[in-house]
Amino acid sequence: MRQVLPPATLPSSPVPNPQAEERLGRFLMIAAMVISGTIGYFVLMSGQPALNVVFFRCLIGALSLCVWCAYRGYWRGFRMARWQVVNVALGAITLVSNWYFLFTAYKLTSVGITTVVYNVQPFLLVLASVVVTRERPSLATMGCLGAAFAGLVILAEPGGAHGAGYLLGVASALAAASLYAATTLFTKKLAGTIRPEIIAALHMVIGAVVFVWMADFGHLPSAPREVGAIVTLGLFHTTFMYLLLYGAFQKASTSSLAVFGFVYPVVAVAVDFLAFGIVLHPTQWLGGVMILLAAGWYARGLGAAPVKPTR
Repeated sequence: MRQVLPPATLPSSPVPNPQAEERLGRFLMIAAMVISGTIGYFVLMSGQPALNVVFFRCLIGALSLCVWCAYRGYWRGFRMARWQVVNVALGAITLVSNWYFLFTAYKLTSVGITTVVYNVQPFLLVLASVVVTRERPSLATMGCLGAAFAGLVILAEPGGAHGAGYLLGVASALAAASLYAATTLFTKKLAGTIRPEIIAALHMVIGAVVFVWMADFGHLPSAPREVGAIVTLGLFHTTFMYLLLYGAFQKASTSSLAVFGFVYPVVAVAVDFLAFGIVLHPTQWLGGVMILLAAGWYARGLGAAPVKPTR
């Protein structure tokens, strides 16, 4: 990280305007969440198996993020201790595995339902903290947790008449949320020790190396629409969105990050309707609203911004 001289030695340097910084941070967060909400559309438009989408997203993201880090000079003198290597590797594996289950869920349920289920992730993180660090959650947190999982059961409608694979899709979305929670734990251990852009680049490199052995190269994108969707996921939904998120985390307040983070599921539900004509049933709306309200209440009460890897 570049060293900044004390203000007294730089009399001509402009003083940041807190209000302007906050407005910019909010704009960056909203833009990132809008982009994130359209990921499912491009995954489905690619026509590729989930393993292929993960591999190409990692490959394109790795190349572009490594170039960006080189351009910014972040690789100069970069070194990692053994514990950092372990956490980066585990974070990468859980992150890209989370993508696999997320992309699978898109095809088995819908973009909107998958995204809403995915928002139980903060509560899975709470449960992980209880097991790993023996932290005792507050009664308010437990109330949010109970409401979210009640909403999940209502949304899934286990006794309802669904198409083949619906419940498997909900389970895949839940698995993705669990892996995302694990990624958050590994990434939090690296906070303040490695630049987030470098962590992201390393995650993509490791993901590409792991998933190259699982990708189906006999089923590659051929139509211009499919190729365009894959390239967009790698450059726009990975590299560009990462940079927007990092800018938002640095400039926006915790409450703004929590509130505007819910642009993501709203956009995903809108994409379902506009692109595929899918409308949630009343029961699904009830379950989804319960999950989002519980997550919103919990996020606003945290008082500290979570360390979030990208979706």
